Amino acid sequence: MPQPRVSLPLFSADPLPVSVRRGGAEESLHLVDVALCDADGSVVMGLGEVERLVFPRSAMKPLQALALAERMTSLDPGLRLTPSELSLICASHNGQIEHVEGARALLERFGLSPDLLSCGSQWSGDTPTMIEQARSMSAPERIHNNCSGKHSGMLVLGSLMGADPAGYADLSHPVQQAILGTLEFMTGIDITQFPSGIDGCGAPALSAPLGNWARGFAMFAGGGQMPDSRTAACARLRDGIAAAPQMIAGDRRMCSAVAAGFGSQITAKTGAEGVYAAAFHDYGLGLMVKARDGNGRASDAALGAVIHALGYDLPDAVRDFTEPVLRNWAGQTVGELRIEGPLAL
Repeated sequence: MPQPRVSLPLFSADPLPVSVRRGGAEESLHLVDVALCDADGSVVMGLGEVERLVFPRSAMKPLQALALAERMTSLDPGLRLTPSELSLICASHNGQIEHVEGARALLERFGLSPDLLSCGSQWSGDTPTMIEQARSMSAPERIHNNCSGKHSGMLVLGSLMGADPAGYADLSHPVQQAILGTLEFMTGIDITQFPSGIDGCGAPALSAPLGNWARGFAMFAGGGQMPDSRTAACARLRDGIAAAPQMIAGDRRMCSAVAAGFGSQITAKTGAEGVYAAAFHDYGLGLMVKARDGNGRASDAALGAVIHALGYDLPDAVRDFTEPVLRNWAGQTVGELRIEGPLAL
């Protein structure tokens, strides 16, 4: 087990500074709130506003996926999700061939049509993948959406519940109510007391305090008491992501780099608007970080800083995201991102 490089618990009223430097001077500054908690909700590392209201967006996908993963043992072996599929239902993927065909095959096995997906059509956000898509098709379909794995999982969950697939992404639908109940168990709060909205993929966008989301990932990491079926579901998702790191994101993506580099030690998931979540299975701790300006490069750097602070060595593939060298279009090095404050690398 790694040994932390900082003394814990660690608290600061100031958020974590991520400095963007050019020519030796600071050009930009991102501020990141950090909550690292145990399964009781106790804060082990708190930087900035631990009670800050946060929409975790896609960072909560591993917690959402539990509602389906718990039902796997009751299914015939031929219907149980494979490790790749378990990783995919947690994914914000590139829309690469393996992602699209994986979602299509999952739906087909349960007799579901891709036409039932309510997520919108989307070109890949990954430039090389988008170029390949543009060469091979005139327009993307819903199954190319970066959240099609999650939505496929929701449709499968509805099928197992005997629910009408129509409106499956509405918060009032039985599928979303089942997911909401799981999220509330993991976070330890009534999430409905906080604002909610609609995510980019059409599914509910829920909010809660930063520390409660971190507590949810500490539960996911095995740090608390849960029913055996939920404990097994957490392990199933953890191991699926570790076994199929490509499926949780894809080429040139930090989620996949962390999964490949740390395996079942760390489960990490990004979300839009500068959010990152992680479960540290060695410690039974959960993390949620939120860049106040919504910049993803800041949350990437913050996650790397916490991983390093907990005693892990960062593989080069992960450092490319957490400590990127800034280059101009000619490939010249022109700047860097630097973590300042108590987690400075």
